[in-house]
Amino acid sequence: MLPVQLSRWCWLALIALQLIWFGWLFPSELFGRGMPLVVMTLPLLIPAWWIWQLKPRALVLGGTILLLHFSVAVAEAWTTPALRIIAWLQIILIVIYFLSMPGLRRARAPIAETVADKGR
Repeated sequence: MLPVQLSRWCWLALIALQLIWFGWLFPSELFGRGMPLVVMTLPLLIPAWWIWQLKPRALVLGGTILLLHFSVAVAEAWTTPALRIIAWLQIILIVIYFLSMPGLRRARAPIAETVADKGR
């Protein structure tokens, strides 16, 4: 099981990857740079502060947001050979994020036990 702290670094890496992908390396031919950057990066920026603090609800919200990014990355990896490497990098970061989520329960369990012990 991966440590839950890894999820925050994956989240920051995904934000940076969106900026590199849509803003620098492969801007959209149809929409330019602006709209894809806003559509793909803004949803990642909204819960970023709470994800950095490892708030459980924010991590779940982040996972929900990443479902869209995962779908885009799989579609691009499958259809566009030029984007295959960067799309696979995004897929790997998202999978690592999800694999670190079970660590949240384990990391928060001692806190719950100490609160329960104080009530006795």
